[in-house]
Formats: sequence, C-alpha cells, structure tokens
Amino acid sequence: MANIRFLLILWFFLSSLQPAYGFDILKGIMPGDVSSLHEKVEGKCLECHTLGRKFFFDKCLVCHKETKRDVEQKNGFHGKIDSSRCESCHEEHKGKASQLIQFDTGVFDHHKTRFELDGKHKPAPCKDCHLKPKYRETPHDCISCHVKEDKHKGGLGKSCEKCHNAGTWKEIKFDHGTTTFPLEGKHVPVKCDKCHTPDNFAKTPTTCISCHKKEDKHKGALGEKCERCHSATDWPKIKFDHDKTDFPLEGKHQAVKCEKCHTKENKFKETPKTCIGCHLKEDKHKGILGKKCETCHSAKTWKEPAFDHNKFEFKLISVHQKVDCLKCHKTPQVKETSKVCFDCHKKEDEHKGKAGQDCDRCHLVAEKWKQIKFDHSTTKYPLIGKHIPVSCVKCHAKDEFKVPVACSSCHTKDDKHKGKLGQTCEKCHNERSWKDVKKFDHQKTDFQLEGKHIETKCALCHKTQLFKDTSKICLNCHKKDDYHKGMFGKKCEFCHTAKTWERDDFDHLKETGYALLDKHRGVDCTECHTKALFVKKTSRVCVSCHKPDDIHDGELGFRCEICHSEVGFKVIKKDPRP
Repeated sequence: MANIRFLLILWFFLSSLQPAYGFDILKGIMPGDVSSLHEKVEGKCLECHTLGRKFFFDKCLVCHKETKRDVEQKNGFHGKIDSSRCESCHEEHKGKASQLIQFDTGVFDHHKTRFELDGKHKPAPCKDCHLKPKYRETPHDCISCHVKEDKHKGGLGKSCEKCHNAGTWKEIKFDHGTTTFPLEGKHVPVKCDKCHTPDNFAKTPTTCISCHKKEDKHKGALGEKCERCHSATDWPKIKFDHDKTDFPLEGKHQAVKCEKCHTKENKFKETPKTCIGCHLKEDKHKGILGKKCETCHSAKTWKEPAFDHNKFEFKLISVHQKVDCLKCHKTPQVKETSKVCFDCHKKEDEHKGKAGQDCDRCHLVAEKWKQIKFDHSTTKYPLIGKHIPVSCVKCHAKDEFKVPVACSSCHTKDDKHKGKLGQTCEKCHNERSWKDVKKFDHQKTDFQLEGKHIETKCALCHKTQLFKDTSKICLNCHKKDDYHKGMFGKKCEFCHTAKTWERDDFDHLKETGYALLDKHRGVDCTECHTKALFVKKTSRVCVSCHKPDDIHDGELGFRCEICHSEVGFKVIKKDPRP
C-alpha cells in the first residue's frame, strides 16, 4: 500500500513539471522500453495502466477495437479464450525490437480461430501462411496463397472451395446438377478438362455433337440432336421411340440392332416395311402362301403363327395346332384343302376302311389318336369296370364290330368252372372285379349257409371251381375237427349247428328219452358213450357205468336208483321202496 501511495505522489509531482522533463523522468522509471508497436504511448503509463490494478485488459481493448469486438461477440481466437490477461501472451517492456506475439506454435489450437485447419493445411508450417507478424491479417481465401497453382488462371473466380477442399485438391466436390447441364451416365466419371479445355466453363457448349462429332456414325445426316435416340447412360442402347413411326417395333424386332434393317447408311425412311423385304430367305413356304406373312405370323414369335384357324370351318385343336401348315396345305389354294380325316390319314387307318371315313366318330383330335371317344353306352353292350380301359382290338380283333356279347365268347379260357356252371357268368361275377363275386344267394341251393358258414370263404369248402361236386356232409370238411373220432357217426348236425360248434341246447331227454339230471349234466359225453353209437347203444343201467363204485358188490342188485339219485351218490332217499 505504501508503494502505491508513493507512486501516486510521484505521478502528481512529475505531471506538474514541464512535459519534456516529466516524460524523461517517467521513461527512466519504466521496467524497460516498450515495443516499437507501442512507441506512441511510451512514457504515457496511464494510457495502458490503471493505478491500483494489477491487470488492465480493458485499457488494451480501447485501442484494439477489433479484438474488443471479438471478445464481446465471442468470435475468433480472442472471443473463444480467456482474454482478461493480455500480458500472458503479449508481454511488454522487453525492448523496441521485441515481438509482442510469442507463443508455442506446436500446441496452438487453430480451431479457436476463424480458419480451422483441415486436410493438407494441418501439417503446413505457420510461416507458410502467416508471412506478416500480424496473424489476424492473414487472408482466408485460397487464391491468396495458391494463386500460382490456379490452373484456371482466375477464370473461375476466387471461390476455390466451391469445387475443391483442403483434404485432397484433385477430388472435386462441385455439384454439376446445379448447372444447366447435369452430368449423367458416362459423363459422370469424365475429367473436367476433357470438356472444359480452355478453362472457360460458362461458354462450354452443351450439344453432343460439339464433343462427339468424330464419333457420329451418321455423318451429320440425322442432325445434331443425338439425345433423341441416345443417352449418356448407355450410348449403344437406342431410346428412339419407334412406336411414333408407321412401323412400331414388336417382339423380336425390339432386340434387333438398327443397322440390321436400316442397311443403307443414314437412310431410314427407305427401309421396307414388308416382312418379305427382310426375311425372303427365311420363307419356308417359298412364296406359296404369298407375301403377307403377318396374316399368320407375328414379330413376337415367328414359330407360333398368329393366324386364327378357329375363325374358319376347320378349327385347329391340340395336335393339329403343332402341325406345319404345308403338311396340309400342299398348294396356295388353301380353301381347297380337304377337311376329311381320311384324306390326310389314310395310311394310318388301322381299320383299312372297314369303319368308314368318319374317323371323328371314335377318335379325338384334341387328344392322342389312340384315345377313343366312341360312346359304347349307346350300343347294346355298355362298357363297365374293367372293360373300359380295354383296347378296342382286344374284342374287335378283325375290325369286326358286331361281335357276340356273352362272356364266354371272350373268356372261355379263363373259365375255371370248365363250363359246369353254364355261360351266364354275370350271375356271380361283374366287370368291376372278376374276383369280387356278386351276392350269390346260397340259400337258394340245397345247402343253406348258417352261422360260421356265412363268414367262410368259398374256397375253403369248394376246393375246385366246379362247386357242385362239393360234399354237404359235415365230416367231409371237418374230419380233423371231429373230437369224437367218428364215434357218433357222420351226422354231426344231430348234436351241433353251424352257428356254434359247442352246442349247449341239445335236449338229451327229447332226443334220447334219457334225461340228464344234476351230476349227469356236467359229465362229458364220452364218459358215458364209450363206444360208437352206430355199433351199440349206451345202456341206461347205472351199474353199466358205475360198477366200480358199487360198494355193495352186487348184493343189493343193480337198481341203484331205488336208493340213490343223480343229486349225489351218498345222498340216500328217505323212503326207498322197490
């Protein structure tokens, strides 16, 4: 505080002196001479300094108005940094020859200036652009530094950045689409100087012929408006709209090169429009059918005639559609061509004329010739089942169509019954499946089917196809199944039925006169009937079966039933009386 007071007293004292004396004295107390840039204010301390303050950047801004504007607007280098301490970068009183701008260029952040460095500018030394000590005054426009490198010689102005960039000078970013001549197709990769040869861009002609006159195969005969037919995208591909002429292109004509038809160079209107004018050598008809090829053919596909045969009396169907015209039309007088099948297919007639000439009665033109459309149901013998796919010649062997209709007339060799069942095969069989026998009514025979016999296959009983030789006796079929080994004879039906072999409804009393009671009911038949019935009838006397069981050893006689009954041998009757 004492120093400040001292300086104030000293300043008032010196200011009271004559100017010359005061200036010399102030100069004498300066810490050093100011730089030549501040020479005008040397000795006038208060022009830059404010008493009692250490920093005084506001004094600097009084003179440096451009810097002040940047600080206020936060623009440029000084507007983007802390500018309150000017002396941190611009140190004074270092002598007249001292440089006020001293900083480390290696770490200086150029992005904080109005001119950010990018591309090739980044590695460039500062001195290459900043030729004067005043960095602020360095120009920003390209031409200021690169005027010698301007290949356009100033013809395109100074705004190089419109087309170029600092990253790679040769890579052009100019948008040609904003001009009256947008680049398309093959023009896009062309170098600028190919078209803009004298660096005069505004006056470069935009007509194709101005650049491609030497390439004009038409020698100028078609004018200079090449774009009517060609495009920059694909020059050989013609975009000329042939449909606007009196010969629109269709089908195969669309892919044909112009010069194939327009053989006379640059004389398009003289090209013939008739098919024969170009395709005379390709006329397979040798002129027989005239010159109006378009009557039958079209440019879309030559091999598929456009002629509509169906508009005439003889409509083409299926196979006929694929036949070459000359196969039927031997002369130009096409109307005289016969419509009768026989006239064309006489050699193919397997019937040798026996079936007449109206082939279409039986054959289908629309399908294969061998597929017959004859409706057999209109005859006395409609075709059913397996007969339908049979070839006609199988039955009509010698083209004789009035043939016998009996099955045996064709199937005698197939008759497994050897004629024993007659010739009316249809009684049992049908055309759908020979093995699928009709509902043969066995009940109308002398051997009616019952029970298990109904489910039995015919072949199990009828070992041959003669049928009538089949035995009706059970034992002839079931001998191996005879549990009684023939003991009860051959009349199995006496005890058994076809419904169920194990018969449980046999009435022993009714059939034999001997009732089975109690214990006798569960006894197996063979326990009592030890000998064949047809040899000797079974005795009804108890002792005939139970002699070994007689504990009386015959002393009481053989009428066991006086005391005993079938309920149980040990059960004695209460009042046994003889």
